[in-house]
Amino acid sequence: MKWPVRKSYLLPFGIILGVAVAVACSSKSSTKFGFDPHADSGLTDQQYGQILNAVQQVTASTSQAQLAAQGQQIFESKTIGKKGDSCATCHTNGNGVNMAVGIINHPQKAGDFTGPRTVIPLMNEAATAPYTWDGHVATLATQVTNTVKTFTKLGATQPASTTAQQVAALVAYINTLKPPLSDFDRGTLSAQAQEGERLFRGEKGCANCHSGPNFTDGKIHDIGTPTVPGETDPGAAVTPGGLQHGFNPPNLRDVKDRSRLMHNGVFTT
Repeated sequence: MKWPVRKSYLLPFGIILGVAVAVACSSKSSTKFGFDPHADSGLTDQQYGQILNAVQQVTASTSQAQLAAQGQQIFESKTIGKKGDSCATCHTNGNGVNMAVGIINHPQKAGDFTGPRTVIPLMNEAATAPYTWDGHVATLATQVTNTVKTFTKLGATQPASTTAQQVAALVAYINTLKPPLSDFDRGTLSAQAQEGERLFRGEKGCANCHSGPNFTDGKIHDIGTPTVPGETDPGAAVTPGGLQHGFNPPNLRDVKDRSRLMHNGVFTT
């Protein structure tokens, strides 16, 4: 199926447990940060390399269980965030998403686009590269590095070794976050859900972007998502050469529990 491009009307949006009905909604949110906690950190390639090499060393020399326990403490701590928040403030219970708080409204800096970006779920995150809605970050460790440097109080000034320890721990914890088993996993889809799967994989074309065990193909697509009033989000074109209005299709695992869908939250069901 060919999606309409840049037309503001409801798009068919298939989900694995059936076919969802898309409903337009307001872009307003109660984001509380005043900055993008996942923004690029401004590190040089050399600085990234130093941190990521150290992350590999920490990961190789420490048990994953120990790192994951440390990572959970960091993830849930309300003392390290600049605004007294934790990762779990928006990524509730690791997997869930708190759209009432976590939608980030841009612009966040000079020259930035205008418009909201919603919270991305973290389940099976290691298998769903690339990262961010515009897909410009290649590895999970790099994205977590950006978050540590941008979101935490001491991230911008702390030693690279401290950042590497935190990144290794957070990546290990995020790797433990798995979606709940569904009727799809159990092979017990209802007749209605089986019809939804047929449409999803066939004539509606959902699987053109949402394929594989996590229902994302790791590529950038422009499916003509309706914009919200005033939105100028260029999608992947924030990076030179990127696809204008192209976005990274999210993991659809447990999508039924998300309250705002698409990069800008334009759909509520």
